Amino acid sequence: MTNLTIGQKRAAHSLAAIKGLQGLDPAQIEEYAQRFTSLEWLFRQHIPDIGNFDSYVERLPATIVTNGLGQAMAFELAASKLAKTGRKPDEQAHELLYRIVESWLRECDNCLMGKDLMKTIVDSSQEEYVRIQHEVLLYLDWLKMFTQAYIKRD
Repeated sequence: MTNLTIGQKRAAHSLAAIKGLQGLDPAQIEEYAQRFTSLEWLFRQHIPDIGNFDSYVERLPATIVTNGLGQAMAFELAASKLAKTGRKPDEQAHELLYRIVESWLRECDNCLMGKDLMKTIVDSSQEEYVRIQHEVLLYLDWLKMFTQAYIKRD
């Protein structure tokens, strides 16, 4: 993806994430995993039920604008109830959304992202925080569109 614009990279990554949520056949898994290394975890999972993922994607940009990226992503983590066994599909959907956003920031050229999104947010300067928040909002525009096109329930 080196010759693509940043907008094309956002679109390609978000489309790949949505395709991964829908499930890929084995040949596609290898192709997608090589191209989007930060999403390999998603491509290799079988996710039978993504809960209200579409609703969470639609609401996340407004939550970020209202509360800031840190609080919005902390909410996604809290709602995912990671420590709970036997999580519900909606709890897993919150984790999926968090991890998809985090994976984009790992691949994004203008986001110096460490291994952990929350640690990066907490440790970043105000300038870095605003840049990362802006990038997430731009990415979510694409993720939201592809979610509406391929996953949106009536």
